Amino acid sequence: MIFVTGLTANTGQEFLKHCLNEEIVTVSRKIQNFPDTIICEKGDLTDAVFVESLFQRYQFKEIIHIASIRYTELIMSLAEKYHVPRVIAVHTTGIYSRYPSCNALYQEIETRLFNQTFEHTSYVILRPIMIYGNERDHNMQKLIRFLNKVPAFPVFGQGEALMQPVHVEDLGQAIYSVYQRPDIRNAHFDLSGGSVLTYGEIVRFITKQLGRNVFIVKIPYNMALFLIRLYNLTPKPIISTEQVLRLQEHKSYSRAKAKKEFNYNPRSIEKGLKEEVQLLRSKGII
Repeated sequence: MIFVTGLTANTGQEFLKHCLNEEIVTVSRKIQNFPDTIICEKGDLTDAVFVESLFQRYQFKEIIHIASIRYTELIMSLAEKYHVPRVIAVHTTGIYSRYPSCNALYQEIETRLFNQTFEHTSYVILRPIMIYGNERDHNMQKLIRFLNKVPAFPVFGQGEALMQPVHVEDLGQAIYSVYQRPDIRNAHFDLSGGSVLTYGEIVRFITKQLGRNVFIVKIPYNMALFLIRLYNLTPKPIISTEQVLRLQEHKSYSRAKAKKEFNYNPRSIEKGLKEEVQLLRSKGII
């Protein structure tokens, strides 16, 4: 039996497609309709007493931690206490950001993890880059929908920052590939996409797939940052200051280690974006 957190989320659903025959325990604030092989416990990962009760009631052979990195330390401490052989934790390449507001928590958690000695458990850290691929992603589908509506689109700065997003299906496959390799222990891997484009190139590629002529308006970075900070004072902003800051960073990382260890071979961003546009069209979203 395996314990999977974040099973109802986008990445969790893609991972689930590979292991429908596994006996799984998961957690949700609301009881979900899952196949008979999946036990859904109503609860919250913020409740440490509740989470420990799961370890007391079930004998887990593996943990796939897809939910927030904030709970990794709790999961690891319980895995050690109850002798669960391994935890596969999905973190983020946001740890490499040059902005402390974006990376500080991630770095603190991983530093404490790497400085611990575990006698009864082990870990594998998977760090995906920006995730995209369907109507549930928090990134590209918003961009595609916006570009499908507007005659002009603002690009903050020059739009030359490199991007290498990973398709959610490739991420789900990667998690499953590591799950099938119990020999991989106490290791970490960056999971990037199969090709690299600049942000400006991504915008132009999407507009081409949409068959639209969208006028690109380049806004100087300092002005954009000022405007977005004002905008974030309004209720429920859809673009955060952090997102604007990170749009200026190169987000391209080598996947060579993952390729070598478990044959990680993600699709190109061009292929993935073309598929996502087609998917959104088929669902009547665009």
